[in-house]
Amino acid sequence: MFSQSSTQTSGGQAVSNPAGVAPGYAQEQGRWMKRIAPSKPAPADIALSAYIERVRGDYRIDPPTTGSLWIVNGRLTHLSTDLKARNLHDVISVVVSESLSASTDGTVKNSRASNMSSAISSLFGSLAVNNRLQNLFNQTSSSGLNAQGQSVSNSNLATTLGGEVVEVLPNGMLVIQAVRQVTFSQQTQTIRLRGVVRPEDVSALNQVPSTAITNLELEVAGKGIINDYTYRPNFIVRLFQRLLVF
Repeated sequence: MFSQSSTQTSGGQAVSNPAGVAPGYAQEQGRWMKRIAPSKPAPADIALSAYIERVRGDYRIDPPTTGSLWIVNGRLTHLSTDLKARNLHDVISVVVSESLSASTDGTVKNSRASNMSSAISSLFGSLAVNNRLQNLFNQTSSSGLNAQGQSVSNSNLATTLGGEVVEVLPNGMLVIQAVRQVTFSQQTQTIRLRGVVRPEDVSALNQVPSTAITNLELEVAGKGIINDYTYRPNFIVRLFQRLLVF
């Protein structure tokens, strides 16, 4: 037997309760449903979704024309494909092996001496032997500089970066770019490489050494707690550091 009851609300409207369930139980069930509502996505998931959207925009391909039998991702497309990068947006591995050593040494020596005197030997006739006018001014000075400076700088970078072909020049040369960003222990390091490569210098493993890249631009930048304490801060920060000792 099916029973139906109604409950009077504060607005004067009757809400049906087909199963005859107590109103208090219905309210408690509504609160429980709110508790199990889906939570907000984690920041890592949001960052991954944004990265996928950005990459999809960078690597979007044109759809095939009407009536074309060619499919870019077809099963028989890559039967005898050469994996060496040669076209726009092809992926390439860059083997970076850069070593820079610079040394400067300088020595400066300088010396100078001067002697100057002034006296009056006669004034309206001969002066006495012990007259002070005969020795008015006597100045002797000497200066010397002996300085030596030395500067030594050594830097080494060995890594492998994954890049892509961003432009194919009319003569067939490939313009490549590789970017890597690593964040660890509150320190962010970004490596950015650009250069021009001959297709003949790309190995069978689709790798090119950095020594074979012309017009090479290599930038290594860091940001974080290490750089904050190894590089000189700006004027405002230095001012606050002097005012706030502790």
